[in-house]
Amino acid sequence: MFTNTFVRKLLSVVIGTACFIAVGLVAGKAIGAPLVNALFVAAYVGLSIGLFEVFFVQSNAGNGFRALNPLLHTGLYGLFILVIYVIGIVSVAWLVAPPEQAAAIYGRVPKSMPAVFAITVVTVLVLRVVSFLGARNLWYLLIGRYHRPVFEKRAFLFIDLKDSTHITEELGAKRSREFISRFLFDISKPITDRRGDIYKYMGDGLIATWNWDEAIARANVVEALRDAKAIIDQRGPAYQREFGHCPEFRAGIHGGEVIVSKRGDLRRAIEYNGDNINIAARMEQKAKDHELFVVVSEAIADELQAQEVPLARVGEETVKGISKPIGLYTLAEA
Repeated sequence: MFTNTFVRKLLSVVIGTACFIAVGLVAGKAIGAPLVNALFVAAYVGLSIGLFEVFFVQSNAGNGFRALNPLLHTGLYGLFILVIYVIGIVSVAWLVAPPEQAAAIYGRVPKSMPAVFAITVVTVLVLRVVSFLGARNLWYLLIGRYHRPVFEKRAFLFIDLKDSTHITEELGAKRSREFISRFLFDISKPITDRRGDIYKYMGDGLIATWNWDEAIARANVVEALRDAKAIIDQRGPAYQREFGHCPEFRAGIHGGEVIVSKRGDLRRAIEYNGDNINIAARMEQKAKDHELFVVVSEAIADELQAQEVPLARVGEETVKGISKPIGLYTLAEA
């Protein structure tokens, strides 16, 4: 009923709401608000802002809102916060607090409004950090899982847009950026729906990764690619009308043991290193060389064939940086 992407977004909303409640209760105590009233307003406002931020501002529907002049964007966001907060105050006065507390509740509004805006800023920052890193990666950074390098078995999917140089020359920098951004947005949801994580966006492409077992289970790593292609094909006419081009892309899939570690100091990130992520990049290059939609390495193909995924053997070739030849496969129906 709910996609994995929806669940992840909902988790972000829960995290943001929890932050708002925690700080809101402290602020409510400071201005003398009853605990129940402060809890109700904090939960309502935090949930409303979380849903607005995650499911609208950070979504495809919010592209126009995000593109507004910063002052206008901030003003409209502030107006939304004000409306939500006023509704929360009226609701707590009518539904939660005894009638004799109504005057005191309304009287505290001027004191509480600055705190609400400050807490909202903190909450939105938390939501955007969660969106940027992913809740799981943020948790791993907080608990120090990758403080020291860890060996993990993972699968990688490299996707690259075809003819991006020609498209950029024809559309210009601004329009081509809009085209590529929409393309990357459209192909990301099928990946996260299939339990993958977007590791990096790289210009006109991306790298996605899965835990090995999740990649092979239900052939998620391949099904994500099929779903992405289906979405682009479905939205092709809209791309054609707006940009004069329909995105076409190629992909490479490989997996195996990699070293996972935390990098950076002021700006931290989780990095994957090792031959296997490099081989995955070479698979995408082999797809280009052979003019194929996707090239899958033998290491992944052996597992997928057990899932009855139809694959066709391309051959056995060496790849740059690896001396031993690697068996290459592609989707039989691609």
